[in-house]
Amino acid sequence: MKGVRLLTLVIGLLFSTLLWGQSISEKDKVYVNQTLYPATALLYSQNSEGGMEMRCTATAIDESDKSYTFVTASHCGCQEDTTKNIVTPEKTFFFVAPDIAGNKIYLRAQPVGCGFRHRGDDFFLLSTDKTIKFPIIPLGRDPKMLNEFINVGGPLGLGKQVFLGSVSQPSVDRPIIDGDINWTNAVLLQEFGISGGSSGSSVICLEQHAICAFVVGSVAETTMIAMPVSRLIKFREDLAAGKYKWYVASPDAPAKITIESDKGTPPKEK
Repeated sequence: MKGVRLLTLVIGLLFSTLLWGQSISEKDKVYVNQTLYPATALLYSQNSEGGMEMRCTATAIDESDKSYTFVTASHCGCQEDTTKNIVTPEKTFFFVAPDIAGNKIYLRAQPVGCGFRHRGDDFFLLSTDKTIKFPIIPLGRDPKMLNEFINVGGPLGLGKQVFLGSVSQPSVDRPIIDGDINWTNAVLLQEFGISGGSSGSSVICLEQHAICAFVVGSVAETTMIAMPVSRLIKFREDLAAGKYKWYVASPDAPAKITIESDKGTPPKEK
């Protein structure tokens, strides 16, 4: 089975290379090498023995004076409690790595927000310090039919790779719901070569040079599934406004006690 997956990846890389040579411009090549590729990192977690385990792909999308914000997929590091309708970060240490050649560098990444996958919000936000400089990739608009795109992902633990593809359906009109998967109105992509480890990677529409979607999975290993960028924008807005009720930073945190008035009204737990 592993041999088949590797063969599929090799064939995909061949097709991707052919497509690349046919349609990528010199301007886009410069953009990939100088901006997109260095803005992409690999997400790791640390096991109890201290070893690093590669999980997914992440992209730097924002920064402040002291930190960067990365986005990847929620299923890469968040867990859901469907009895309480909440989602929380896994209890582990997360790291992002730029995956540069030579000595490997890991930056501790703190969870900032998890999307509730049952709602289709397959997003995981993390924050790192600015020990290493990362370019920022802006959030753009949702893709359109036949938009060409570039994707940098880390399939099968082989490091960051560059892929080229096109949008086959910008919003699938099917109720694709199974367990914690909700891909209703997701984006369908035709892209050769990517596999496990590419989840969370950004889809850069060439006409925008901005993120238009995020890879979250595949169907029958032939069609890639991506979440439109508008969902991430709405998720971040609700999270910042304190309106995203499904995210709980720590399920073990004590309940907050608030006093309704100073007239003896019993306190209520929230």
